[in-house]
Amino acid sequence: MNEDLGTVKIYRYNPAVDVEPRFDVFEDVPYVGRTVMDVLRDLYERRDTSLAFRCSCRAGLCTACRMRINGRAAMACMRLAERDMVIEPPSTGAIIKDLMTTLSGSSTDEGTA
Repeated sequence: MNEDLGTVKIYRYNPAVDVEPRFDVFEDVPYVGRTVMDVLRDLYERRDTSLAFRCSCRAGLCTACRMRINGRAAMACMRLAERDMVIEPPSTGAIIKDLMTTLSGSSTDEGTA
């Protein structure tokens, strides 16, 4: 087993098409020296372009990338990745898709993947 690789379990749900949420598991994910946002962007670019999450300033200023990582609230751009992670949307806001929620409480907010 390569010690530089971990497992990421990501909450997936699109209320427009899914009946219930699920978790997708990604194995052999590089995590050492990376932020959670780095990991998410890599998964999006290399493994699953349908994954939805917010990414904006990448400096911890805007809070757009807030989510729950291993059960604790964090900003993905500031939190260092761990070997095994469970990533879920924040507990506030309505789910638009996957890790992306409304920012202002409106169900029509736009986001980016």
